[in-house]
Amino acid sequence: MTARTTGNLLLVSNYASDVGYAWWLMEHFWVLLAEHVAKKGKSAYLAYPEINTLPSTIQNSPIHVVKMSVPGSSRDQKQSLRAFIKANRITDIYFTDRPWFSPDYLFLRQCGVKNIVVHDHTPGDRPPVTGLKGFLKAVRHRLPWVCADTQFNVSEHMRNRSITNARIPAEKCIAVQNGTPPVQNAPDQRLLSRSLLNLPEDAFVCITTGRAHPYKRFDFVIETAEALTRRNPDLPVVFLLIGDGPAMDSLQQLVQHKGLENTVRLLGFRSDTRKLLPAADVAMHAALGEGFSLSIVEYMSASLPVLVPNIPSVKQAIAHGESGYVFAKDDPDAAAGYLSTLLHNAELRVRLGANAHRIADANYTLDTCGEKFLRACEQAFE
Repeated sequence: MTARTTGNLLLVSNYASDVGYAWWLMEHFWVLLAEHVAKKGKSAYLAYPEINTLPSTIQNSPIHVVKMSVPGSSRDQKQSLRAFIKANRITDIYFTDRPWFSPDYLFLRQCGVKNIVVHDHTPGDRPPVTGLKGFLKAVRHRLPWVCADTQFNVSEHMRNRSITNARIPAEKCIAVQNGTPPVQNAPDQRLLSRSLLNLPEDAFVCITTGRAHPYKRFDFVIETAEALTRRNPDLPVVFLLIGDGPAMDSLQQLVQHKGLENTVRLLGFRSDTRKLLPAADVAMHAALGEGFSLSIVEYMSASLPVLVPNIPSVKQAIAHGESGYVFAKDDPDAAAGYLSTLLHNAELRVRLGANAHRIADANYTLDTCGEKFLRACEQAFE
């Protein structure tokens, strides 16, 4: 931020206040940033498009909450936003998962905004853009009024995507490595978690968490469950799929079609997911793309070996043969082969799980993430 930017901060949510899922991390960032600007005598406002139940982290923070659409789609919404920015001396905006280039930014700057920061968590792998298309994209993404001023990226891998694919200037991109709180692994948590889910003590349990959306490929996990039970028909195997979403009906039908009702359990949304991780022996994450998966880091923190597809954005945290396995992305038999190896080798499971925990603890904690975020804020908001 330049010296002339001396006003207050507007934080912008893309979803209703009670949407849940990974937005808890964005709430964490909002609070850190609000506390950061409060120390400098400034105020932070948070705009939700819809307010239902406010998260406790927001209720107990110095953030002023408003219901407002930013940048607005109707004339009335834009007029209200303009009046709000002027009345509250808003000079800085922090967006989550908004584009680097947008004509809406010109409107915001005309309203008085001086500094726009976007925090990019969007998933997926995209190839470098070169040639004439790359040149034109690079020129467009250097236009001052319609581009953001700084982009935060959830990992170095995704920062590189922004530079080589989106052609955003490298000096405008800052990596803020995602992280999560450590998963508590009390000595008796495994038995407690299995008892809570009515799981046999001798079952081999594979867990998957996330939103039940086609992009997360819960269906691939079910295909893998079928392949694993075919390899080991006489051994107790259970797949736990935790999460709700638009694919739930089709997933239930797939489980029934394959006759896997005793093997695959679709548990829906659970608020206690982290407490259930110790019930598992391994974890699997089959998504088609990620920004940087918090679920994978939680598996690692819970000392679980993790199976991921050979997709760069998904496998970022996993070292093949050290903290888990990387399988061919469309091959459930290959994934089942790795699971079968872990099923029959408890010592290997423990060793890979311990390595995963060590890596997560060293690189992907929420404290480390918060420190990097605040350093990035010092650069982007000063």
